Amino acid sequence: MKFDYRPDVDGLRAIAVIAVILFHFGVPGFPGGFVGVDIFFVISGYLITRLLTAEGGLSLIEFYGRRIRRILPAMLAMICFSLAAGWFLLLPGDYASLGRSAAYSSFGLGNYYFLWNTGYFDREATLLPLLHLWSLGVEEQFYLVWPVLLLTANRLAGGRRLPIAAVIGIVVLASFSIALHLVAVDPKQAFYAPFSRAWELALGGLLVFAPVITRRPVVDGLGFIGLFLIGLSAIHLSPSDPFPGTNALAPVIGAALLIWPRSPSAITVALSSVPMRFIGKISYSLYLWHWPILVFFRHYAGGAIPTSVEAAALITLSIVVASLSWRFVEEPVRRLRAIPLKAIPVGVATALIISWSGNAISDAGGFAERVSKGALSMRSLDIMWDWPCPQTVNIPELGVTYCAFGAPWGTAKHHGILWGDSHADHLAPLLDIVGQRKDTAFFLYEPCPAALGENIYRKFPEVPNYKDRCASMRKAAVDMLRRRPDIDVVVLAGAWSGLQFTDLVAVDGHRADKVSLLREGLETLLPKIAAANRRIALVAPTPGPAEDLTSCAVNKESNLIRRRCSTEMNNKWITSVRGPITAALKSLAAENNLFFVDPGSGMCPNDHCTTYVNGEFIYRDGSHLRRNLAPATNDVLARMMGLYPVLAVGNTQSRISAAASD
Repeated sequence: MKFDYRPDVDGLRAIAVIAVILFHFGVPGFPGGFVGVDIFFVISGYLITRLLTAEGGLSLIEFYGRRIRRILPAMLAMICFSLAAGWFLLLPGDYASLGRSAAYSSFGLGNYYFLWNTGYFDREATLLPLLHLWSLGVEEQFYLVWPVLLLTANRLAGGRRLPIAAVIGIVVLASFSIALHLVAVDPKQAFYAPFSRAWELALGGLLVFAPVITRRPVVDGLGFIGLFLIGLSAIHLSPSDPFPGTNALAPVIGAALLIWPRSPSAITVALSSVPMRFIGKISYSLYLWHWPILVFFRHYAGGAIPTSVEAAALITLSIVVASLSWRFVEEPVRRLRAIPLKAIPVGVATALIISWSGNAISDAGGFAERVSKGALSMRSLDIMWDWPCPQTVNIPELGVTYCAFGAPWGTAKHHGILWGDSHADHLAPLLDIVGQRKDTAFFLYEPCPAALGENIYRKFPEVPNYKDRCASMRKAAVDMLRRRPDIDVVVLAGAWSGLQFTDLVAVDGHRADKVSLLREGLETLLPKIAAANRRIALVAPTPGPAEDLTSCAVNKESNLIRRRCSTEMNNKWITSVRGPITAALKSLAAENNLFFVDPGSGMCPNDHCTTYVNGEFIYRDGSHLRRNLAPATNDVLARMMGLYPVLAVGNTQSRISAAASD
């Protein structure tokens, strides 16, 4: 069956893929280029609904056969390439993750893989080669349900268009309502789940039932408004904005206004130009290939962002590869007059083979034997964070069992709490060594830093109920410490350097710089946790490189194809970022007779920060220390950071006056 070809829709595809590429390559001025995916959703919904509701439309078998021939060949070819490239470029942990994501993505479940397997401590999203397949997962899941819904609605409506359009309208409203709810309570699920994205595709489908616009002023006006809304979104939105709730309305409505059936206009002529049509025709392959090309380059470059010249070369390469994919993979398979009953099992079998291959790579741990022994301890983020908790302890006042370390809890002379976020977590192996030698047992209390929770809080939409969670944690800790004088050591740590760049807010609405807010949050806490003979130590930010130098360290140890790079930190940058918050914490400690620990004093002698201790690279990522360092390395590092004096017997400087708690 043939339909009227709309070259302007190909032009709109070109706008969508160009926006995505500009965003992914970090071209200045397009922080919201990710809305190109939403434009694709509207286009897909329109074309698929048009196909299904046309006179003498397709059967379900015919529809799914065509979808398999349209989607799978190019996608599976790209996945095969990625699995092959990963052998030469990726560390075992990253390669295992790639294999598992390939296993999911081969069957259109990439969005759920990334929903379930990405988070704060996972590989940076921009270094996951198949991350972009989440959007295909959403579309493929939509395709499973949409034809059945339309055919059922068509049968019940007796072929009348208005009732079918009404059903689609209900889907749009219901899905958009889900999106609004999830953006508020679970932004990650809102982004990846098909339920909160279906309204974009369904709105495209609704356009099939819209009347054709013939009046030239209206046609031109709607076209210009559509382009304006898309351009505005690409320029003014950013990845930190809640999405796909109300912020998705502008690009989606803009795309809908451009797709709305119309007579020719200046906009349709521009969109139908030869260059726009060409980019539109290869847009699917271009979307598939540009991302792994960029990601594998970044792995080769040790995680570095490509320069302007490199980005231009990579974009050119993406267009060349996409053109070849379109010419020799997409089009030949698409034009095959294959019987649907043959296309479906062949497609499923091919996807099954590739999925099995990806799963085998994952089960094999990414084939660790590919790299030298020296790189194995840094083969994945999980491995570098791995530190088996030595013991557990139940704190009845908190009603939870916690990880404990240092001396045995039951026989230790002193007991302590290490309170903070992930930057307290990475101190646990060090305090384990110190505690064993100073007869002190600790338990880890996280994930909220002690400065947050009462008068100061962080706006953190990625973590639902973060404000309330931190408030309840702080109150519980204060109540517990008041009832437990036997806990005579309190160590407060946190990602203070990073927190000064987050959205910190005072509950009472007063304004201050972020450093002052953090200081205020700690200052109000200290009198509440002070007690006779209790030592309180405040740990300043651990120096961190900000950028991930782990790949560079691995380059020195492995035989992977990598561009050699430096593991030296930007010492001036570290000093400038740590300076204000370190000074604020130091003055707070002096005013309250706290023991102040400045890791930078020992880790950055003569303003030159070390990245290796005992021959081991000590960083897991841009800000966290590795937790799988050798015990001897942890001991040296603890001494460098000044953690041993925290537990020095008779250290009166670390005691805050009990009168302060009155």
